[in-house]
Amino acid sequence: MSVAPKISVFHEGRDQVGESPLWDASRNALWWADINGKAICRKSVGGAMKTFPLDLMPGALALAEDGTLITAAANGFFALDESSGALNELAGVTSPLPDMRFNDGVVDPAGRFWAGTMHMPGERRPAGVLYAFDGKNVVAKLNGLRTQNGCAISRDGKTFYLADSHPDICTIWAFDFDCDVGELSNRRVFHKPRLGRPDGASVDADGCYWFAALDGHRIVRLDPAGKEMLAIELPVSRPTKPIFGGMDLSTIFVTSMRAGLNAGQLQREPLAGSVFAIETSVRGFAQTRFKRTPARQLAGAGA
Repeated sequence: MSVAPKISVFHEGRDQVGESPLWDASRNALWWADINGKAICRKSVGGAMKTFPLDLMPGALALAEDGTLITAAANGFFALDESSGALNELAGVTSPLPDMRFNDGVVDPAGRFWAGTMHMPGERRPAGVLYAFDGKNVVAKLNGLRTQNGCAISRDGKTFYLADSHPDICTIWAFDFDCDVGELSNRRVFHKPRLGRPDGASVDADGCYWFAALDGHRIVRLDPAGKEMLAIELPVSRPTKPIFGGMDLSTIFVTSMRAGLNAGQLQREPLAGSVFAIETSVRGFAQTRFKRTPARQLAGAGA
């Protein structure tokens, strides 16, 4: 079923790969990344905008308990120093192949930051790895991914969702999740989209999974059994991730991308690369913050 709720442009931009929107309730603001544009952005609901240019590609974003912005970028986990704009490495990984980078991620109820990598040249090699970072150690949890995406965790913390956006795969999986020890089991197919490829995702307060259908012009809501409940059509073909935010967590913010569109498509989609805000009757829930280990305990942290 398709619906037509109120959709507005939260930020009219030209992000090459807008990704990883993250609601910051303490600032009443939205963070997001432009991966290929090598930047992290923050915009308040009141309109103030701040862009942090980077020397590397940022991927997944998370907020630490002290409010520090954390990103899984390039081949490691970094903390953003807002005063200088520098990224300070917290931990690194040794990728199985060169030319890999982090992509999508989520923080679990215990405060671990989960994020996965992908091989950039054509995304042909199933070399992507899903990692969990507890603030001190980075542990590989799953390998064999191509275009890792769709990380989300059910509200009760018992189900972990993961997608692979590669055209040959286009699958969202569900896992049983033991949050106490950070382990995944019982991998199963949760959903295969009928239109578009599954990109970034989030879960609402009712336990339903929302994902961006890349090349599908929409975001989709699935029930806990993986059945499509509704779709919200967007003015862009390449949405990348929905996230709940706003004062009562009933606004869905959606990032989008320009990369991959030809000149004709860009002419038809002048808002490609913008961030959208969708007013809904559905609410999200407050996300756990990353439990950052003090810097003095991070010496020697690695893969």
